[in-house]
Amino acid sequence: MARTMSAEEYQALGKRYYKHKEYEKAVTAFTDGIECTLSPSVNLFDNRAATYEKIGDLKSAVRDGRDMIRIDKKDIRGYLRTGNVLQKMNKPDAAIGIYKYGIKNVPVDNKHFKLLQGMLDKLTRQLAPPKAVDPFTVLPVELIEMVISYLSFKNMVNCTRVSKAWKKYLINRPNLWTDLDLSHATKPVGNKFVQYAIRRSQYMMTRATIHRFSNTDVLRNLATSCKGLSDLEFLSGMLMSDSICEITMCAVNLKKLVYNIDVSLDTVTQILRYRPTLAHVEFTSINSANLQAQWKVPMPNLQTLYLKATIKPTLCAINLNPRALLSQTPDLKSLNLTNWAGGHNHADLDFASLPLTHLTLQNSEVSAFPLLPETLTHLSLHPWIQLPLPTTAVQNLNALSDVSWQNALKSHLPNLTHLTLSHFSDLTPEFLSTLLEKCENEAGTVTHIETLDSTPVSNLSHFSLAHSLPHIETSPAAFLSSSTSRILTRHLRSLDLSTMPVTDEGIDLITTHLPSLQTINLTSSRITGAGVKTLVDKMPHLSSLAVDFCRHITSPDAINYAKRQGVSVSWKLAEQMGGRRVRYG
Repeated sequence: MARTMSAEEYQALGKRYYKHKEYEKAVTAFTDGIECTLSPSVNLFDNRAATYEKIGDLKSAVRDGRDMIRIDKKDIRGYLRTGNVLQKMNKPDAAIGIYKYGIKNVPVDNKHFKLLQGMLDKLTRQLAPPKAVDPFTVLPVELIEMVISYLSFKNMVNCTRVSKAWKKYLINRPNLWTDLDLSHATKPVGNKFVQYAIRRSQYMMTRATIHRFSNTDVLRNLATSCKGLSDLEFLSGMLMSDSICEITMCAVNLKKLVYNIDVSLDTVTQILRYRPTLAHVEFTSINSANLQAQWKVPMPNLQTLYLKATIKPTLCAINLNPRALLSQTPDLKSLNLTNWAGGHNHADLDFASLPLTHLTLQNSEVSAFPLLPETLTHLSLHPWIQLPLPTTAVQNLNALSDVSWQNALKSHLPNLTHLTLSHFSDLTPEFLSTLLEKCENEAGTVTHIETLDSTPVSNLSHFSLAHSLPHIETSPAAFLSSSTSRILTRHLRSLDLSTMPVTDEGIDLITTHLPSLQTINLTSSRITGAGVKTLVDKMPHLSSLAVDFCRHITSPDAINYAKRQGVSVSWKLAEQMGGRRVRYG
């Protein structure tokens, strides 16, 4: 039968039938309206679904509800209609799925969004076990505090929003508020929130991580009122130098300070001068130029120090004054100096009198190899100007070379396990052997370290020669094969020879002498795909391999082979001028 009316007219007709409770005729009218147009509206399906409900055809009603969702996922009516009918069909789990899908797709600013959320919450509560109880009401206080302590500060704050009972319980537990951690903040933190957190701890906060918060008055109050504050870390913020100093001075028991925001060299020296309780200090963005650090007072408690200038020594004349610094820190155990100049006394850096276990000099001014303490376990040296090392023990061949050789000979390093030498030239096995195996005593006698007082010697577990140049007559592989026994050991787990001309012949030597390696970095080397397969086949413990920018690896076959064997491989090809960057694997 030909349809002579429009969809709107059929819809109006169906509504009249519905109003007079002629549901069968209403269904027919709505169906004619849907079938007479290529793009039926959500309203038509909604009207027909409501009519199907009246005549008890719930399956057809659900089908129309799903069609409503298919036509417009942002229209809330399809979810409400479908969920309601599914509840009538005693399918609450399916209804919950529809409501959740709606919350995912319907804009939050929809005026009926709260209705959808309410339907979901109501049905969820109905499906909850009848004997469900609030764990906070039955578990011991000690157990609850232990469970909450495993949550991040952000998640604990979220728990206060679960219910009024939870909020009341949590805000009255001072032990849970002793660590103020704002590191997960995604927007500026309000002043009142921090003030409330301080009061909830009953002024017993011991740690604070500041991020997206810069109110000086509140931070001063934190440092002043919380007498037990020992750890303070700034991840971001806009604080003046005077404010930084004042906040730090107010924290009378502060032991750890980490500052990742721009700060002046003068502020750094003032803080270290007037806060003698500090044991761990990190300043990662010191921006002063054309200054010399003044270390005027002893820092007897300082054990860890990390100072990083924002620009390298080539661009400014920032003088760290290392001699004065080392003389004022007698108990220093970890030192990291990045992008610093050393003034006129940098040629003979002497760390031997300090109990250092970790020493890192990164892009800093080093004109001769330093004198090192026997307590060292981790050593990383990267001069900002490539440093030539002596190839032999010939005296007075060059003043700085002589200093380097003597310092290497006098450095007693039986505990060293991690060694990184980067940006050195003319490095020879003889120099490395002198550094790691030999030692000169007070009488000037040279002997092997293991014979000194029967000292047990640690083998290296990490060794790196990245961005260094072996002596012109020594290939990297030959360098390793003739190197010290403290490197050529089954204890070595990590090897970094990036940017060095390692070839497939060198791979054979690596697999022969270092069979227990787990991590290898051969970035920008001359290794081929065959070398990659050799490493994978002959090194059963290999788990990570970096071969980025190795232009002799011309296909992904070897990379895919390594991945199939369970090795994590990093392989990127350099971007060519005028072409596209191509990556495989």
